Amino acid sequence: MITIRDVAERAGVSIATVSNVINQTKKVSPDTASKVRKALKELNYVPNFMAKSLKTNNYNSIGVIAEEVSSFNTPPIIDAICAYFDLHGYTVTLCNLRSYSHSEYDTALLHSSLNLLEASRARGIIYVGANSGNVSHIRHVIQSPVVFAYCTASPDDHTVTYDNFSAAKMAVQYLIRHGHKRISTITGSLDQEFVHQRIMGFRAAMVDARLSLPPSFITAGDWSYDLAYEQACRLLSMPDRPTAIFAMNDPMACAVIAAARRLKINVPEELSVIGFDDRSCSAYSFPSITTLHIPLYDIGELAAQTLLSILSGEDVDLDQQLSCNLIERNSVGDAPVNKSK
Repeated sequence: MITIRDVAERAGVSIATVSNVINQTKKVSPDTASKVRKALKELNYVPNFMAKSLKTNNYNSIGVIAEEVSSFNTPPIIDAICAYFDLHGYTVTLCNLRSYSHSEYDTALLHSSLNLLEASRARGIIYVGANSGNVSHIRHVIQSPVVFAYCTASPDDHTVTYDNFSAAKMAVQYLIRHGHKRISTITGSLDQEFVHQRIMGFRAAMVDARLSLPPSFITAGDWSYDLAYEQACRLLSMPDRPTAIFAMNDPMACAVIAAARRLKINVPEELSVIGFDDRSCSAYSFPSITTLHIPLYDIGELAAQTLLSILSGEDVDLDQQLSCNLIERNSVGDAPVNKSK
């Protein structure tokens, strides 16, 4: 490992001078500072933040607990968190709860993660959900200052997420502008609160447009491709089938298109489809899928800003919801005249 002594020898200066340049503690002549920075670059010197923290008793460390790092939403959020704290001189320790590997929430793994972060002297924590669900059941375990990203907790907790109600309403209004009146949805798991927020947004758009909504047009899914395929086949086999389907994630939207293809229904000429999430599969599907983009990077960045503000003693809004954007692709067309009512 390259040390500060190696840098001093390369630059031909004292160790104290190198320290002053790195930490900007004392004024150093421009020529000397240039020599030191050149030596730092040539040797690829990496500061020992832990040693510095021990010396100054100032631990600029933040912990990130991710429920599942392989979840589609997590990497952009973590990327933004790391970029923000890197810019502000903080180190980030990441813990993965691997929620997809467990049928139930692994509280023991959460405890061990919190112990690790305590040992690393993390000043605060950002908890990143694997979905937009509520995690208030584990809130009492976390004693450090915490911000919940892409999930919710207790009403008095700081959360950064996105507006499910408005996003769903936007999707349906877009279909209505294309002349669709018979619009169905395939939901996610109904035991999740944010799914009901999307359903309410769906209903609100239909009510505002004074359109009828048969109960059979709200179909329960479980986020999976397979069940969505079954539900889409059922919907599209109805005598008076929908002309548009809003699927609450992109894999389910892909399943709807596959079901339509099986039934020889053309998308978007005879059936329009909208997804949610803006995952890569939506762009590579044929036709490519119009979908709602979740601002994942912005969620991570705002969560990091919020935690730093909390640590600085500033007042911050508890519930911060960002807006989704509609990504227009090729899966939505005007309602077929013979199916409109």
